[in-house]
Amino acid sequence: MKITTVKTQDAMCILAATAILEKMNSNHRVNCAFTANSVPSRIYELVIEHLRESTDCSNFHVYTSDGGPLENSDHTTTYNELKEKFCVPATIKEENIHEITKENYAAFDQQIEEAGGLDLIVLGLGSDGHFCGNMPQSTSFDSLSYEVEIKPEYPWYDVFADIYSKHGQAVPRSFVTMGPLSVLKAKEILLIVHGSNKAEALAKMLKGPLTEACPASVLRRHSTITVLADEEAAKLIS
Repeated sequence: MKITTVKTQDAMCILAATAILEKMNSNHRVNCAFTANSVPSRIYELVIEHLRESTDCSNFHVYTSDGGPLENSDHTTTYNELKEKFCVPATIKEENIHEITKENYAAFDQQIEEAGGLDLIVLGLGSDGHFCGNMPQSTSFDSLSYEVEIKPEYPWYDVFADIYSKHGQAVPRSFVTMGPLSVLKAKEILLIVHGSNKAEALAKMLKGPLTEACPASVLRRHSTITVLADEEAAKLIS
């Protein structure tokens, strides 16, 4: 595990964007998975700003790592956000965007494996220790991609209430996500952590017990993970 701490969120975003750009400039197929919400939009902005005019993104494939359904849409929340903020401005071809959905999640891991596996997955860390849609009280460390029920009694229910209120929609019954085993199969993991509200979660993820109560603690099992944190997020770790 590599832990990199920088003073500001902007410095963190620059380093993250550089890592993504290195993958995008590859001369062979590269598969990268992204989430939304807890990963700063500034990272995608920086990637787009620094793409060379000559950059050919035809080898770059984007996979969504989670997503909830939207009314009057064929796509998930994560797909729509990534397409708007990243894929369209970066001129990623539609056929190079691979979306996890309720219809395909059971076969999603096999599809990724047949495509050569994930070269990189970019994750955010939730203040409750979640990553992707692997949430406290609903995560099993031995899961591949799976469907998650959204129950009012879960402590993270309000997260989804906020997301869907922005769309003027009711909270759906479930969403889908890559599971811990799916994520751990990636060749590289880049975990983005920013803000003082993530400090306790980061400390638990790095130093606490390996427990499903802090889903991100399982990421310590990966041999090639980079934790990229700003000073506020890293204030509780030495």
